[in-house]
Amino acid sequence: MPTVLEVGPETVRLLRGRSGNRPDAATVAAALGGIDDAVALLDERPVDVRNLWRVLTASTLGESRGPVVVLHPSWWPGARLERVVEAVVATGRRVAVMSRSELIISDRPAGAVIEIATELVAVCGGSSVRVLDCGDSETVADVAAELAGTNDVLLDIGVAGEAQSAEEIRHALWRRGVVTGEVDVAAVAASAFTARRRPLRTVKAFVVASAVLLALAGGVVVAGRIAAGRAKDIAPTADAQAGSLVEGRIAVAIPSGWIVERVTGGPGSRRVQVHSPADADLALHITQSYAPETTLGQAAEVLGRALADQKPGVFLDFSPADQVAGRPAVTYREVRVGRVIGWSVVLAGSTWIGIGCQSAPGREVGIRGACERAVRSAHEVGTAAPG
Repeated sequence: MPTVLEVGPETVRLLRGRSGNRPDAATVAAALGGIDDAVALLDERPVDVRNLWRVLTASTLGESRGPVVVLHPSWWPGARLERVVEAVVATGRRVAVMSRSELIISDRPAGAVIEIATELVAVCGGSSVRVLDCGDSETVADVAAELAGTNDVLLDIGVAGEAQSAEEIRHALWRRGVVTGEVDVAAVAASAFTARRRPLRTVKAFVVASAVLLALAGGVVVAGRIAAGRAKDIAPTADAQAGSLVEGRIAVAIPSGWIVERVTGGPGSRRVQVHSPADADLALHITQSYAPETTLGQAAEVLGRALADQKPGVFLDFSPADQVAGRPAVTYREVRVGRVIGWSVVLAGSTWIGIGCQSAPGREVGIRGACERAVRSAHEVGTAAPG
């Protein structure tokens, strides 16, 4: 049975399993506060965030060598998960990730889960995650009621001291005729991971070396975007940054006016989807995996093995050493009902970037220009684009 490591929104602790050392508050605060950065301040000294997370997770997990489930806020972007998972993988353990809302619903069916943090509220229902202002209980209640339908809404208070926000949201939902309940995630985690319950079937296996499975796509679109590590209402809108998308560690050129959406549910890696407002068949799928000190050849080996294990006829024409838009790339095609996605995986600095170019079968020419611009421009934030 796995160890359950709760990470975020404001704590790092074991919810299940034998702990090593209980992390001190200053170290946890520095690690979480700097999770999106390369350097953080700890005791007024600059420290490498990657190493800080490795030390923190190793100390917290102790000497137990069993598998680890990282329990994370449902609204966290993929780059944050990669940083945590990389740290756990460095200890030699198998690791999987599971969002708080997934765990809660596996224990108690509900129409929606509301995760409350200090500065934001995430409303999770089905495959949708909406991030809203913590002080706007009326909007939170409207969104939760819409997602829940006739079902109950469960409140997850992830941060101590947020009881007032929970009470305001509960009253707003009561006025709308919605039944609410409150959930203790620690108690759920302590009892959920048993051989009898086997909720690990809902966990997304995720290690840094294989996070470049990038493109086992075909998931459900989630309305939303969290940019530059700052949460906001993420209902889908036309991208205000004409022709440019900055997401996590990377930046990619996209067609002006195309709609940016985040995919966090369904099969495949978490990713950003950018699609044409005039033709739903035309879309770009953008994924990233932080993988320092690796080569594109290593990415090809990992991806090649992963694709070989998939259902025959879905992933075709795998090329471990190709050229796209003048850049070395690993390429292949993904064939789904009614659509074809041509994937290019490139290496930019310490990040593998996957660009999937979607069109209807036989209409690949419609996405070719946007695809080549995206691949040519894809780079780490702060790193010059190739060419």
